[in-house]
Amino acid sequence: MNFITQVTISVVIYYLIRILYKKESSLFISTSFSAFSYIFVYLYTYEFISIIPTIHFMVTGLSLLFLFIAYNEIIILERQVRKVKKGELLSVGPFSVERNYKIVFQLLGVGLLFLSLALISGLSMQSIFTSNLVIKAIFTFIAWLIFVITLLGIKNFNFPIKYATRSLFVAMWAVLAAYYMNSLIIGS
Repeated sequence: MNFITQVTISVVIYYLIRILYKKESSLFISTSFSAFSYIFVYLYTYEFISIIPTIHFMVTGLSLLFLFIAYNEIIILERQVRKVKKGELLSVGPFSVERNYKIVFQLLGVGLLFLSLALISGLSMQSIFTSNLVIKAIFTFIAWLIFVITLLGIKNFNFPIKYATRSLFVAMWAVLAAYYMNSLIIGS
């Protein structure tokens, strides 16, 4: 079973729990369970290769998982916002849209943390610092800079959490796309 299949299995587990369990804590339960299932599936498939590559692939998979979870939650939030704008207040989720945006912002922060751990473990696996690693480090630094700026904007300048979450989400996808495009360009 390859890496992408493992992440996909965890994403499917997340969706199943999120759909079947309709309580306020469903987001936390489904996220936790899917993260642990990814770790379990990874360790079951590859056992324990060595510490650095195992950590590298685990945190890379977890960063992808958290990015997909954040994407799903943003889609759910946008649907809720549209329902509220149409006046359909009865079918809105168990807690406020603003609180849910804060939770998604925190999920993106955790995903960024895992992405940074993937970079650090990737740097420790390489004996030569190639341009590929330098570009990844630069893009991770830019993502952290965007996260810190939006966090400061929320705390000190009343920047709306909705726009902060959207901008951080786009920044995370840009970093992830830069990682893979950089690997494709340099690899070919």
